Amino acid sequence: MRTTANKLLLVVLALIIMLIAVGCGGKTETASSPAVPDDGQEILITGLSDSDYKITVGQLKKLPAVTKKAQATRANGETVKVKATGPLLEDVLQQEGKSVKDYSSIRFTARDGYSIAVPPDVLKNRSIILAYQIDGKPLDAENEPVRVVIPGERAMYWVRMLDRVDLETGAEQTPIKKVVFLETAIKTLPQEDYQYFDSTDKAVKTKDLVDTYAGTDKVKNVFIKAGDGLYKNETQSNFLSAYIKITGEEAPKFLAPHLPQGMHVRDVLYINYGETSFLAYSQGIKVLSPQTLDGQIGIALSDVIKQTGLSRAAKYKFSSLNGQSLELEVTQFGSGLIFENSQEALTFRCSGAADKSVENLLSIECMK
Repeated sequence: MRTTANKLLLVVLALIIMLIAVGCGGKTETASSPAVPDDGQEILITGLSDSDYKITVGQLKKLPAVTKKAQATRANGETVKVKATGPLLEDVLQQEGKSVKDYSSIRFTARDGYSIAVPPDVLKNRSIILAYQIDGKPLDAENEPVRVVIPGERAMYWVRMLDRVDLETGAEQTPIKKVVFLETAIKTLPQEDYQYFDSTDKAVKTKDLVDTYAGTDKVKNVFIKAGDGLYKNETQSNFLSAYIKITGEEAPKFLAPHLPQGMHVRDVLYINYGETSFLAYSQGIKVLSPQTLDGQIGIALSDVIKQTGLSRAAKYKFSSLNGQSLELEVTQFGSGLIFENSQEALTFRCSGAADKSVENLLSIECMK
């Protein structure tokens, strides 16, 4: 009996030892297993040093991480809620002795071509998270390798599939010397049929608009403001490859077939390209306070100057589509008004000392 019991005891001990060995072997394999392949994916950062700087997801994971709940609104009104985990962009830059606040703009570009620049007011007042986890889970194929999350800002800044970060200085807007009214300008440009969902609308090429009225000078950024207050800047190359849809729903609308829809801008109020601002009267009359002069309702000249950032000058030149022009000193403006006449042509009229008007108003330009 004792011999049999001893044998059973030895068998049990042997089984226990084997189980312990297997268990330990499993833990060792897990601990020494290679990094998840996604950890090796790189994100390119330009403008941080003399040469391009690359950082992997694995390196991001070694930095101090924050976890924050955030929500944002998409262009269609849908609310997005997430719990984002990852390092702050500020901490990434601090490794190289830099700060987010050192830059006038930071542009994020996704692997699908989506691109957006974050303006300086957001850089100064918000935290930018480079999230490698959303809601406690690793990113899926539609978000990896990293998703940008900026709590408190619109979803358009929450770039998925982050591929590139461009740190920009000197991206501020150039002083505006001329305002061109979009409704008048497009009368001279070729108009194309543009298929927009189930509708066929009219559109003009941005390149035609710029070549005709703003010249061909190279600019770093193009600034676009919408009627709902959205303000963004676009690269010159992206802008010049696009269209302005001038009829139909959400017109005027900046868009292009090859640009992700998130980069489109509806209800454009103005586009500032270099020293030229293209102003849409149709949006201006909606978002600016309408004024009245001699029974006509329109936009005050002072509001046009303020909204577009038209530079101060002692004298301004008002030009019509037919080539006629009127030069006025500031003291002659009085109550200047821009309105649509009975033929739906834009008209400028002032009730000051000059008491002048210009029909088919095309542009207002600073005089030296």
